[in-house]
Amino acid sequence: MNSRSLFYASITLFFISIFVLACGGQDKATYEIASAEYTQIAEQYLQHLAHQEFTDSYAFLADNVEFKLPDGDSDTRTIYKGLDNVMKFWDNYVVESGNNQEEFTDFVHIPVQVNQHVEFVNTQGVFDVCYFSATLHYGSEIAWVRMHWAFHFNPEKKIDGIFTYYDRTPIIAAAKKNFLASNSKLKTNNDMLIQTIKIKSSLSEDVLMKTAHERAEKFRQVPGLLQKYYTKTDQPGEYIGVYVWDSQESMQSFRTTELAKTIPQAYQVVEAPKIETTDVLFQLRD
Repeated sequence: MNSRSLFYASITLFFISIFVLACGGQDKATYEIASAEYTQIAEQYLQHLAHQEFTDSYAFLADNVEFKLPDGDSDTRTIYKGLDNVMKFWDNYVVESGNNQEEFTDFVHIPVQVNQHVEFVNTQGVFDVCYFSATLHYGSEIAWVRMHWAFHFNPEKKIDGIFTYYDRTPIIAAAKKNFLASNSKLKTNNDMLIQTIKIKSSLSEDVLMKTAHERAEKFRQVPGLLQKYYTKTDQPGEYIGVYVWDSQESMQSFRTTELAKTIPQAYQVVEAPKIETTDVLFQLRD
């Protein structure tokens, strides 16, 4: 489920929840209001995070928990899978993010039992859709953000899914860096590598640049492609694409896509491309 879909799903769940309450007595509905116990569990978990009591927060999570950050769409957002990876994220959070004090207030909870598969909600069971205000301190700078989190619970009432959506603009301004992009993606992918592809094209530079810009949005949607640089050498018609991949698997998967297969035709490549791949040892700056 991508971040926008989650937001719209949350709104959908709210209005359907009201409808369910108003239509009691009919056959089992797709949505039903769930027990308020789930709202208490979700809020207790969030308050542990707000007080940066991360060790205490882990008791609320299932071993197979997935924590989805709001830094992309369904195929590109950062996802921490498994309790060990979620613990590593929070254990390093204060140092990496610079966020050393938090307050979460003004909670609104919508506990919902999803009984059937529906559009935008790719799993059934109990959700708590939660809206709250977050005050985040980055030294002397403060970010105020209205956050939208949705929690999915397993049968043991442990949280096994956390979906987050919020505007990161005030956070980036206060922290003076894009923490999710620079830290979460680059530092947690030890298999990150850089691939360079040098091509010789028969197109004029104007036509080639127009083609590259037209295709750029498709490349933004490629899973695991953290960055791509479009460069030109001092030789006529010679260009280099520099790809930054999060893993060997992502790079290999891309090679089988229709987008990759159309590169030679799109750029009118006149000779075999020269391809080099190198592993990233470390980066100088975040």
